[in-house]
Amino acid sequence: MWRYSALKNPLVKGTLILTGAGIITRMIGFGYRIFLAGTLGETGLGVYQMIFPVYSLCFTLYAAGIQTAVSQMISHEPSSSHPAIVRSGIILSLITALCLSGVVWNLSDYISAAFLGVQETAPLLRILAVVFPFCGITAVINGYFYGISNARIPAVTQIVEQLFRVSLVAAAAWFIIDGKVTASVAVLGLLAGEIASHIYNIRHLFTKMKFQEICRSKGKFRHLLALSIPLSGNKLVIALLGSLESVLIPAMLVRYGCSGPDALAIFGILTGVVLPFIMFPGTLTNSLSVLLLPAIAQSEGRAQYDSVRRTTNMAIRYSILLGVLTSSLFINFGIEIGNFVFHSENAGKLLTALAFLCPFLYVTTTLNSVINGLGKTGVTFLHNVIGLCIRILFLVFITPREGIYGYLLGLLLSQILTCLLNAVYLARTRGVHYFLMNQFVWPMVFSCSLFYITKLAGNWLAGRSGQPVLEFAFLIPAGGLILLYLYFFRLFRWKDFTGRCR
Repeated sequence: MWRYSALKNPLVKGTLILTGAGIITRMIGFGYRIFLAGTLGETGLGVYQMIFPVYSLCFTLYAAGIQTAVSQMISHEPSSSHPAIVRSGIILSLITALCLSGVVWNLSDYISAAFLGVQETAPLLRILAVVFPFCGITAVINGYFYGISNARIPAVTQIVEQLFRVSLVAAAAWFIIDGKVTASVAVLGLLAGEIASHIYNIRHLFTKMKFQEICRSKGKFRHLLALSIPLSGNKLVIALLGSLESVLIPAMLVRYGCSGPDALAIFGILTGVVLPFIMFPGTLTNSLSVLLLPAIAQSEGRAQYDSVRRTTNMAIRYSILLGVLTSSLFINFGIEIGNFVFHSENAGKLLTALAFLCPFLYVTTTLNSVINGLGKTGVTFLHNVIGLCIRILFLVFITPREGIYGYLLGLLLSQILTCLLNAVYLARTRGVHYFLMNQFVWPMVFSCSLFYITKLAGNWLAGRSGQPVLEFAFLIPAGGLILLYLYFFRLFRWKDFTGRCR
């Protein structure tokens, strides 16, 4: 037995910092989305959300692959080469970002009409185009700090971006436009956040290396391109399919019989509010997955396959449990959460319908991380593409007949299939075992039953007191009982968190 101190490992320490920052930024962002949903309205939120497929595609081209390539080169080459790597990354990202900015700015009307199908997005795209250069340089600098195992700067960058974005929009709502925010103001907030994080990153970059060093260094474009192009290619395929999916949702809802504004309203609530709410607990799953990646990679490199299996089984167990608890909560309280938090019955219905997605979504995230930790990124890429294709097929053929619930069915089935493909791959290649009855079925039955009783008791108390908030009064003691159940049946183990490894 040996004691492994996580905080003394730079990679794990950095992961913990990023995890904390991720939770903070998601909480800020979640509150911000609730604010936008209230002030923009469901249709306005839908218009705002429609620009993000374009943002995702462009970011993949000018930043995603380059950032990862810079991080890899920085971690493997001596510090004397770092200025040249940063210089090459900034120049490459900046040139690509400026070209894309020009394309999006000049073709905003065409993109809005032909690609997005929403003409109101044209002015938003022109503002968004200004974001690209700042975002590209920030991504490269973040890649540099990741490469030197300094995750604090990228973590703070996330928080700075969110705070400035929210602050500008809140100030505009309070002082300028009397409590009302337009989609254009929201995009301007995005621009302000990116500029602020850009300035913060530049300042800290120059504490590590001098401006003259960067300017005078020789470029490493060939090596950088050799690394970034394959990475960008894989991410581009995923981004293209994801963007196509986003564009098709309102279009297929119109074919179903919804009006244009109603289709945008459903799209806005789904992508801007409900899905982020579903994914919020996944912050914990992501953290767990990333924390375990170094151990998995190290064990795999040493051919310690038993250690890989133990580590993977533990990650799967906690991911399933998180999914079960979240799913049980949304099944029973989805409508109440929608009405109380979002003041939207539609949000509550969608949240309830998507409750069954949670276990498969969180487990898939974990399995993707494990497989990537084994160095099999092509496997996760293939499985994710298959899942996206299924969702698109459901959008094209089922949604026009069944409406949004046809798409949600496709979303659930695609996530189940992706999860199963990952699980089967690990079972065949690494002998990973799954205990569905003990880890999934019985905890689901217990938690759903307990939350249902809790809901009945809360409704009785709220009815007698006239205070709707008391519907949630018994959730904390119910959560305590569930934790006791998990501990009693050895699904939750303190030794998993003691930092001891064999």
